[in-house]
Amino acid sequence: MSSKTVVLGGSGAMTSGCVYDLYRTSDFDEIVVADADEENARRLVDMLDDRFRFEPVDATDTDDIERVLEGADYVVNGLPYAFESNVLDAMERVGDLTGVDLNAFDFDEVLGRSEEFAAAGNSLWFANGGLVSTIALGMVACEEFDDVADVNFYWGMWRLLTQTTPGLTDTVTYEHDPNVDERAKWENGEVIDDLPAFSEQREFEFPDPIGRQNTYVISHPEPITFPEAPVAQEKNVDRIITRGAWHDEWKRYERTLHAANAFETDGVEVDGREVDPVEVMQEQVKAEGLARESEWKPPEELSPETEWTPQTVLSAEVTGTKGGSDDRAVFHFEQPFPFFDGNDITLMREYGCYVGVPLSVTLQLMAEGAVDEEGVFITETSGLDADRYFDEMEARGFDLVAEATPDEAVAADD
Repeated sequence: MSSKTVVLGGSGAMTSGCVYDLYRTSDFDEIVVADADEENARRLVDMLDDRFRFEPVDATDTDDIERVLEGADYVVNGLPYAFESNVLDAMERVGDLTGVDLNAFDFDEVLGRSEEFAAAGNSLWFANGGLVSTIALGMVACEEFDDVADVNFYWGMWRLLTQTTPGLTDTVTYEHDPNVDERAKWENGEVIDDLPAFSEQREFEFPDPIGRQNTYVISHPEPITFPEAPVAQEKNVDRIITRGAWHDEWKRYERTLHAANAFETDGVEVDGREVDPVEVMQEQVKAEGLARESEWKPPEELSPETEWTPQTVLSAEVTGTKGGSDDRAVFHFEQPFPFFDGNDITLMREYGCYVGVPLSVTLQLMAEGAVDEEGVFITETSGLDADRYFDEMEARGFDLVAEATPDEAVAADD
């Protein structure tokens, strides 16, 4: 039976890795790269085989998304989260779709549509991408213990200030915005939110090139969602928190916005016009990032300013007891370079493979029936076999590193 897959926003920095992995590893018959950016989409499709084709789509128009999805069996949503409701509405109209969704905002609203999605024959893995890897890290680390005290997730995001995309620029600054109330931790069965920016500081050592860094809480959903994982319940997890580390250029930038009180003002007057100081700086950073992304180059020429490869390292540190003794487990997950087989590419497309490849892997697991949940669900409730997931990712060049695991301890005789 033939199968058609649509990748919405398929030529984006985060989603291009998904498309390329589908080219390398999938047996889908037809794969549509649906995007508003025809130039970059065609550049990507030209690398691939004749199963792939470009299709323009207007993400602001639900009817147009529906048009692109007609006749599809599988869908990847890599569009910006502003278009989430349009995508969900179009999927519900079309029906009988199996998909993965990069968006990780508006959990209650999206998960609240699960029953109607199931009624339409849809199955959608929400909050996908890099979050699948962190949750799977937490799963394998918790399995090392009889009882778990703390689960610490870490995102090491290592790139220069202007090595960015508009979406990533907004995300980093959102995570440092003092007005955001989504920085949270989970403790003794309760969510504690509204944590201040730069709070819950803790030193953690990442693999090179990041090394030892001060990390602090970020507005990621793991403290909200990981308690739903069966292993978290079985191991009686007490506390969960997610922290992040950025390159010094990003830290100086975000702290400067705080020091200038830029988040607390409605605007400042410049030449008779009122402007938002945060928006002005954001637009400058985005413009520099877009200028860098305009040229496709051999991978070795993508970051001439650094001796290291811009990348994201994902880690989980878990403490608990095993065999009656306190112990600690630390796992890291590192991305390959280059991912696109040495083809000319842009820096952020190479960087984004840590997001794009999990989209491809999880979609193929669903197609194989290894994950067969209905409606809308998240990684924790998907029934994902974390070991199988990491096997698939390592086959693609990713590296799962067990820095520390608990030793089997024999309780002392009384």
